[in-house]
Amino acid sequence: MQEKLKQLELLISKMVTRQKELQGENAALKARVRALENGAEKWKETDGEVRVLKEWKKNAQTVLKRLAGKLEKEIAKAQEEEKKIV
Repeated sequence: MQEKLKQLELLISKMVTRQKELQGENAALKARVRALENGAEKWKETDGEVRVLKEWKKNAQTVLKRLAGKLEKEIAKAQEEEKKIV
């Protein structure tokens, strides 16, 4: 009977030790999950900013192309006027 009690106490001791180890692992995993969640949130914010910047770039390029076209027309007009003067 004494032997069985000792075995039971040993098993309980091992179980308590293992439970403490698992609690530590669980805490570490929870911290990692929080860090990953924060990283994901930052990624979402950055992704949104990238989309806004891409749209701005597209609009700016369109405006610049229109301006370049107008400048080319004005340069051509000026050259024609210069040819008429000479």
